[in-house]
Amino acid sequence: MKYAHLVWAALRRKPTRTILTALSIITAFFLFGILQGVNVGITKLAQGARETHLIVLSRMGMATPLPVAHVARIEKVPGVGAVAATTMMFGTFQGPRNTVLVAGSDVAALFRVNRGLMSATPEDIAKVMRTRTGALVGQALAKMRGWKVGDRIPIHALNMKKADGTSDWVFDIVGYYGRDQPDTSMWLVTNYDYINEARGDGRNTVFSIGVAVTDPAQISTVAQAIDDLFANSPNQTLTRSERAFLESTLDQVGDINFLVTGILAAVMFTLLFLTANTMAQSVRERIPEVAVLKAVGFTDASVYWLVLAEALLLCVTTALVGLALAAAVLPLVSNSPGLGIAAMHIPSPVFGAGTAAAVVVALISGLPLARKARRLEIATALSGR
Repeated sequence: MKYAHLVWAALRRKPTRTILTALSIITAFFLFGILQGVNVGITKLAQGARETHLIVLSRMGMATPLPVAHVARIEKVPGVGAVAATTMMFGTFQGPRNTVLVAGSDVAALFRVNRGLMSATPEDIAKVMRTRTGALVGQALAKMRGWKVGDRIPIHALNMKKADGTSDWVFDIVGYYGRDQPDTSMWLVTNYDYINEARGDGRNTVFSIGVAVTDPAQISTVAQAIDDLFANSPNQTLTRSERAFLESTLDQVGDINFLVTGILAAVMFTLLFLTANTMAQSVRERIPEVAVLKAVGFTDASVYWLVLAEALLLCVTTALVGLALAAAVLPLVSNSPGLGIAAMHIPSPVFGAGTAAAVVVALISGLPLARKARRLEIATALSGR
């Protein structure tokens, strides 16, 4: 741009004000990118949930465990192909920020139920089952923590104490497992018997029971049969497909799209006023300078575009910085163990939408001021009237 130095000079006139405004816009578009990325992750998580597999939970809610004895009875239900019960340990590794999710299960059954989703070699599955404290580490988790086969991993459990009252557990990595999306392999998978025998409370109970059915067309029938099996039991069950379970959980949070849209609308509305106020102050302070530019030969159109270019440069540049920061932060959040939303990222259309939103904010805040500068009379401006 021929007069780019004039635009930069205008922005540098009040550096503190420009920096604060830029930080506000960066923060707004950082939030825009983060929320859109989370929305993408939740959507992909829901789409990836399987309609052909069932999750069995306590009818009293997820906080209530189920007896592990339910597994043997569920295995006898017609249409059931494989069953795996899992207890979940939430813990930390070498500090409260390094969270780790440990899944205690019949390891061989767990991989049978999740065939096509989780994968490990038969040799590694055999190793973990032969080793009481053995564990398979997800490939992404191993990469993040730098863990390798042979490492002994101390985990401080947050939800599970040992019979001796301590919360410190030790697992020996004997192999790796992967998933269809490598960046989602963020668990330690270990033997249920090891956790069950050592813990103080909740022995012989599990968090959930996964079921693979032989005929996907009969999944509703199988789910009903499982619940009917325990209808008169003190430990009644609620059996749903993975997708139905996930959608129900998300419904308890609310309409994610509506929440994201509402938050972003409020942010952009506030940002519009902030940018318009900043631009108005900047142009008012430079009215005599604009008159001088006209006096030395700048046309009305040139002055018009100088003011508009200032608004566009400030908004678009800082918006892209905010989106770039969000794109850099999301993978770190996405790979947090136990979060369960590993597909979070900012798709290309979000960058386009963010840029368009920045342009709209710049135009709405800059156009009235650009028109005012274009209509400015030299004599009136220089006289201070």
